[in-house]
Amino acid sequence: MIRHGKILVTTDFSECSDEALRRAKVLAKKLGADLHLLHVLEPVLVYGEDSMALSPVQEITDIKRKSAQGMLETYRQSSDITIHIHLEESFQPPAHVICDFAKKLPADLLVIGSHGHTGFLDHVLIGSVAERVVCHASCTVLVTRPHGILK
Repeated sequence: MIRHGKILVTTDFSECSDEALRRAKVLAKKLGADLHLLHVLEPVLVYGEDSMALSPVQEITDIKRKSAQGMLETYRQSSDITIHIHLEESFQPPAHVICDFAKKLPADLLVIGSHGHTGFLDHVLIGSVAERVVCHASCTVLVTRPHGILK
């Protein structure tokens, strides 16, 4: 299972992602693997009145980037194992960015939390990043769900 010695875990800073990170840490310790934590930042877009097109709002994106970097650093500093942090900014869908990053790393295992949208409308309108990652990842994917055991 561990060929390159790298486990990639994704985070959107939710409780579901915290559970994925907790489980990835356990696996990294047991398997002697490096742990990589990835957050995908989607730049903020607004509808421009003058240009009649979408344009990035740099100030808000900068604030989101600083906040995400700070949260990633907090995860790294509070961990009992070494965590390599990564912040990827892209207009691509998060699942695409995650799969590309896992392939380039290369990751042996990708751990991702699922929010568990179960309704048909949720699935059609929101979709599932975890579902798309499972379908397109170049490595094994572990999808986690919180079950009351955190940290």
